[in-house]
Amino acid sequence: MEAKHIWQTALERVRRRISPGAYATWFSGTSGLELSGSHLTVAVPTTFAAEHLRQRFGELARIAVSEIIGRSAEITFVVGEMPAAPPAAAPRRRRTSRGRSPELAQQVALVSEPRPAPTRSTRAQGQRYAAQPTLAQPALVSLPQPRAAAPARPRLTPPLAPTRSADPHAAQHELHPRYVFETFIVGASNRFAYAAAQEIAARPGERYNPLFIYGGVGLGKTHLLHAIGRVAREKGMSVAYVTAEQFTNEIIEAIHQRTTAEFRLRYRAVDVLLVDDVQYIAGKESTEEEFFHTFNTLHEANRQIVLSSDRTPHDMSRLHDRLRSRFAWGLMADIQPPGFEDRLAILRAKAQSQPVSIPENVLEYLATPERDSVRALEAALNRVVAYAHVMRQPLDLQLAALAAAPLTSQERPREISEARVIQAVAEQYGLRPEDLLSKSRSHSIAWARQVAMYLLREQTPASLGQIGQALGGRDHTTIMHGYARISTAVKTDERVREEIAAIRAALRS
Repeated sequence: MEAKHIWQTALERVRRRISPGAYATWFSGTSGLELSGSHLTVAVPTTFAAEHLRQRFGELARIAVSEIIGRSAEITFVVGEMPAAPPAAAPRRRRTSRGRSPELAQQVALVSEPRPAPTRSTRAQGQRYAAQPTLAQPALVSLPQPRAAAPARPRLTPPLAPTRSADPHAAQHELHPRYVFETFIVGASNRFAYAAAQEIAARPGERYNPLFIYGGVGLGKTHLLHAIGRVAREKGMSVAYVTAEQFTNEIIEAIHQRTTAEFRLRYRAVDVLLVDDVQYIAGKESTEEEFFHTFNTLHEANRQIVLSSDRTPHDMSRLHDRLRSRFAWGLMADIQPPGFEDRLAILRAKAQSQPVSIPENVLEYLATPERDSVRALEAALNRVVAYAHVMRQPLDLQLAALAAAPLTSQERPREISEARVIQAVAEQYGLRPEDLLSKSRSHSIAWARQVAMYLLREQTPASLGQIGQALGGRDHTTIMHGYARISTAVKTDERVREEIAAIRAALRS
């Protein structure tokens, strides 16, 4: 395959991955000159254009060429005049004894003269760049070649959809068939994250890039990542799902085996990158460095990035600042532990897949303890069903209480006192507990006091009157007003959700 044709095909791929303005500015006027093995030389009009292409779009162009030739490629951008297009109807020329016209023989001689070798740029990363002076006469850099049938090159395996023989980690890359939007139970605790995930799946790379989903263990973050991936694949996009631990292991193995080029091609040529438990890359220098460049390559090409974590980027103390800022670039969506209504809805959905009918009062009983994750709810339901089957007894409320008793005793949360909640709220806002009990109506203190009202109502069995007494003898109607205000803010304000989540985490620790 000729260099010119390879580069033109690569440009079509590049065009789809960057904005029209960037494509017109930097890639128009470029031309493939020579392909030697896996090394493609591309002519550009100016030194400035060559340097900018190398630094900003070099990796993207290299990936596009690699996809076409079927192996890892290198690109050198050189400065020179573009080959002029031949006239539409050239007159017949006198042939020499060797079959070439005198003018063509003269041009061949020009091309055959030794040319200065490209120099290496000190900032090049796996690519080379050399600036050559413009020739006084247009150089013929693409000679007519006999049209021999070139052997077909095998296409690269689509990223993160490999066969088992091609990739030993294929099973870990597959998307779970049950993790789709239709099986996700939506409630007040996860509605915002669910809506954001659907928006991303409908228009990947157009808005909210990256999407950062955070929340506790077993609340549905992985489910949403897989659901996004399945919708994108149905649209014909290439999707990569990977855990942060797996990403770390693969980069270590690639460095050891000297296959980093193949590793980068696998993750930087996809349309959608899904990374689960991204908090685990924090503090791993090599992984952070590789992920930083992968993130930049995909983001600049308008490829969708979705990340999940058990904490916000701000709470990843060991994460490098440049990654922390990028994680918060797009949209952050949280998932909170489910309330009673959400827990009951989840159990009803899970009960439909059970081999026996489960009474409603049993589901309500299992939903009553405040379990922190969907997995804990499913485990309790499975235990009750298995207990009834093994003991050969009817599944009723009495049997459910007997079967779930060990789980309930293990999961019974430590009782939280009113004073502990007030202390945690005060620490969150840099205040003293006495400030929340005072008569002060300053905005900062009044807001923190209302947050305390909300959490005292949610986290303790205290009545409205008891909460009022704990906060300096306030009336129960004041407590109701403060609780309602924070409840509304939690549903609409991401910053408030983050603050509440941080206080809850402090209370659990």
